Amino acid sequence: MNNDLEALLALQADDVVIHGLDARLESLEPRIRELDLRRARLTDALARSASAVADEEKKQAWVRDKIAEHKALIERNASQLDAVTNMKMATAATAQMDQAKAIVVAEEGDLVVINRKLDELRAVLDTQQRELATLAAAQEAVRGEVAAERAEIDGALAVARASRARAAEAVPASLRSKYDRIRVRRQPEAVFAMNGYCCGACDTAIPMQRRHSMSTTGAIDVCEGCGVLMYFPS
Repeated sequence: MNNDLEALLALQADDVVIHGLDARLESLEPRIRELDLRRARLTDALARSASAVADEEKKQAWVRDKIAEHKALIERNASQLDAVTNMKMATAATAQMDQAKAIVVAEEGDLVVINRKLDELRAVLDTQQRELATLAAAQEAVRGEVAAERAEIDGALAVARASRARAAEAVPASLRSKYDRIRVRRQPEAVFAMNGYCCGACDTAIPMQRRHSMSTTGAIDVCEGCGVLMYFPS
């Protein structure tokens, strides 16, 4: 094996390692996205529940105020009725009291419905809050594991890239340029040993003259079938 080929294979070995580490990094992203998606779904649901509770509490407060107003009106009419001596005025005051009492009965019925609904909404909100707290605690451990794995991969990548930079210096510039262009469309490997009389990547048969040149001179050639770099193994 000539020096250029040995240097090129060393460079490719580093690139294969880097490719694998990059793939590991990419595989972490879906895990984080899934964690974020689950948390976002529960957070959105909790926000909707909190908004529903707030709206219902406003209705509850409004109905309570109306009940208080109408009860105060009934008390005033009752006081006025005690002081009334005129039959016509007494009849009018009694009618107002009866109307206010009917309104109060209806409003108190509405308030019962609102209170029941509010209890249900608060129960849902409480459940969602506990679910979010449980999820956050569970995800904290997972996120810690992912962060540790990412740190480990980043460290390995730094070492591999430094090794790759050193290996690249040993490869002639023209050969390295050709190799890099091929790797843009073929990853992780761009250099293959001949498989008998054929390209080791695509099994395209290589003409005898080229095979002879590669076997005798150690030349690195390009496969006309798939475009990879080929060499004749020792």
